[in-house]
Amino acid sequence: MGAIVRSLVYQRRWRLKDFSCERAESIARALGCSAPLARVLAARAPDTPTELLDDNIEHIHSPWELRGIREAVLRIDRALRQGEKIFIQGDFDVDGITSTALLYKALRALGAQGVKVDLSDRERGHGLSDAVIRRLKDEGFSLLITADCGISEHEFIAHLQEHGIDVIVSDHHHPPAQLPPAYAIINPKQPHCPYPNKDLAAVGVAFQVVRALYEYRGLPTQASEEFLDLVLLGTVGDLVPLVRDGQAENKRLVAQGLRRIAQGQTCLGLRVLIEKLSLDPQRLTTGEVSYILVPKFNAANRVGDPRDAFMLLVTALPSKAEALAAKLLAYNQDRQIAQDDLLYQAEEQLRSQPTWQNEKLIFLAGRYWNPGLIGLVASDLAEKYYRPTVLVSIEDEFSRASCRSIPGFDIIAALERHSELFERYGGHSMAAGFSIRTEKLPIVRERLCAYAREVLRDLGDPVHELETELAPEEITLETYTDLLRLAPFGMGHPTPRFLLRAAQIIEARTVGNGSQHLKLRVAVGGKEFSAIGFSLGEFAYEVERAGTVGLAFKLGCDTWTGRPQVQLEIEDILEPSA
Repeated sequence: MGAIVRSLVYQRRWRLKDFSCERAESIARALGCSAPLARVLAARAPDTPTELLDDNIEHIHSPWELRGIREAVLRIDRALRQGEKIFIQGDFDVDGITSTALLYKALRALGAQGVKVDLSDRERGHGLSDAVIRRLKDEGFSLLITADCGISEHEFIAHLQEHGIDVIVSDHHHPPAQLPPAYAIINPKQPHCPYPNKDLAAVGVAFQVVRALYEYRGLPTQASEEFLDLVLLGTVGDLVPLVRDGQAENKRLVAQGLRRIAQGQTCLGLRVLIEKLSLDPQRLTTGEVSYILVPKFNAANRVGDPRDAFMLLVTALPSKAEALAAKLLAYNQDRQIAQDDLLYQAEEQLRSQPTWQNEKLIFLAGRYWNPGLIGLVASDLAEKYYRPTVLVSIEDEFSRASCRSIPGFDIIAALERHSELFERYGGHSMAAGFSIRTEKLPIVRERLCAYAREVLRDLGDPVHELETELAPEEITLETYTDLLRLAPFGMGHPTPRFLLRAAQIIEARTVGNGSQHLKLRVAVGGKEFSAIGFSLGEFAYEVERAGTVGLAFKLGCDTWTGRPQVQLEIEDILEPSA
């Protein structure tokens, strides 16, 4: 690996990625691209560089590669032909909501009349419940389709199958050792599933189910593409990797969703919400989806009712869309206030623990903390302190927890190691949750902290990656434009960050409300560049005093003067020896 460079202003280290210079030169010749883009491709996808530049929807995998898809399609088709009552059970986060909305809209478009929907909520927890099981039997449903849940519901599904209600599991979570006895299971992570992309979000799984169903019924391939705006929202919202090991199917799906929104081909409710947030649909980015749109949908399940978010995505009535969008915005305001308060409580509790800095895992618990917010606060703390973090809402008999992790610590593996303690648990390597008898909390705290001490014994300051060093003559608008061919960016495929060595500080000043941002003018190799460091204003004096620094930065474009100019968007100030 490349040499380590330390930050001047944060407890953070940076490392240049390794790549083959020969391979980068070969890619540049073959694709006719800039040298910086070729080096990024050589580092990220040396064997499949064109995969990262290809957003053609026709190049996503065939849905028929999913194990169980044929059985699922035939069963749904029979239910449609025979007019059976179909029930969709979805999870309450944005991935579950979009998955449910996609399946509901597709089945209604195919003529299904008796489709009913239920979403989990924070009170009942993820997945199926006794109340849902009773409703299915009492109201005569013969087919249940899950959306973003079901893979761990062995007992409930066995009961339904025994009572003549077929269950199709559409999920993407890590499967247990014993799969539920469903009529069909669609999950790319299940054993013996040949589908190449194991990182599909639940909405991606639902989309592939609908693609296969539409194809089986003789509809054109393009018919299912009307749902790509939902696929975008759920995929970005669930933080699944857009790219892994040079394979970019999720990136392709997200790109197509953004394209449809730019073309005005999105559902009414999402269009209304975008307008209310003053976002430009023609220039919408994954960052805006992730940090502006997704929180509004998740706010419904955290402090309100997730059914409002679902209804916004399926309504065809403008007045209803307006009212529901306004409701989501109000939920989000409530969420922000409550989250700030909970974060304050959590940090106060953390500071009251005299030895917390010696631990490799943060474990905090509070009486009746909002279960819908503990995941957000756990994420804040994990990022701030670079520790896996578990936050628990203590209740009388059973308590609920949300866990967030850091690279190098698989949180779901940690829970699996101690699975006998939990009533229920599930999640991914970076985010998970569990419910537990309240009297067992001291035991689980002790065991998880001990496990973290073992796994993270050599944990130091976080190490972030830089793609490559840029020479001064490579810092141009042409390079910036060429790098945009890699978009959209997101989880597993971040905006490239570069190294500029020995930048001489010509000017350092603060700008923005409260002088919170740092504006620099730097010189290197006989060229001068403008640079902006958002939220770095407090370090202006240190930077000016240093005189010469290294910069970790993204390439940006400043259009403030009306004439586009290349600009360095500073991520960090590095040691002068960088």
